[in-house]
Amino acid sequence: MLNKNNTHQAQYILISLVFLLVICLFLLSGCNLSSKSGGTVLFLSNRAQQDLTPSSLFPENADRDIYQMDENGNNVTRITDTGGYKAYASFSPDGKKIIFEDNTVEDPVPGIYIMDADGQNVVRISDKNIQDRCPSWSPDGKWILFTSYGDRYDGIGEIYKMTPDGKNRIRLTQNTTNNWEASWSPDGKHVVFVSDRDNNAEIYIMNADGSNQARLTNSIDVDQQPAWSPDGKKIAFSTNNGGGYFEIFTMNIDGSHQVKITANQGNDTLPVWSPDSKQIIFSSDKDSTDKYTNEEIYRIYTDGSDQVRLTNNTAYDACTDWKP
Repeated sequence: MLNKNNTHQAQYILISLVFLLVICLFLLSGCNLSSKSGGTVLFLSNRAQQDLTPSSLFPENADRDIYQMDENGNNVTRITDTGGYKAYASFSPDGKKIIFEDNTVEDPVPGIYIMDADGQNVVRISDKNIQDRCPSWSPDGKWILFTSYGDRYDGIGEIYKMTPDGKNRIRLTQNTTNNWEASWSPDGKHVVFVSDRDNNAEIYIMNADGSNQARLTNSIDVDQQPAWSPDGKKIAFSTNNGGGYFEIFTMNIDGSHQVKITANQGNDTLPVWSPDSKQIIFSSDKDSTDKYTNEEIYRIYTDGSDQVRLTNNTAYDACTDWKP
């Protein structure tokens, strides 16, 4: 039989083992909570041209090239080295191609380009005489949404879709006001976009064929840059809070339950979801002394926690996309 001391010793060992088990489970849980989904982030930067004379009065409109990094901000790689004002770069659903907006000295009219994910085989797929902007891949990779201004420079754009070879252009909106920043729902059945048809920039939704257009936001603020979560449950967007700084919000796909997830002394814009719908990457000038020369990229959980800065330099880093 065990004596009293041995019994106490056994109980002590058992309690210690249980305590260690609890600690291990807690640490493992913490690691899971703070772990990231993994992957590659595409972004635009003028860091290679920042010491050069900008091409306009505003350096954020100077030449930009496409870069990629891992989701922690490490392993930065430059993909393009062509100059020009690039915007709205994003991976194809299979990660093999990148589509983007660009204009160069040789091609001064902004247009849509496609290239391999390593920057090779760059091809303009939109007409050289037509101003096409804001491209967005469909989930199946068969269509590209974009805003076309035709040969106009009056700010009036309509939303179209076309196949990745630049053919089969189909017009989805048709009114006398501006429509832009369109992106797909994960199932490819709907499109969310921005329009000022009601005398203010608001977010709308429509079917993929352009039918059943409906307004989702209704405020005096500028609501812009909508992005549908990969799980199909939420839409992220930026809004300027009654004329103040732009912040990142999420809402249900019917426009209800709008939740503010950033609260910074600066403009937080261009939200992009992680593939697991748990995090958002965004651009911000909150740590900059000059919003026209310096924006950085940040990552945050959708409940507003664990905000992390990913880039840190004097360049303009913005306009991200998370590789599928």
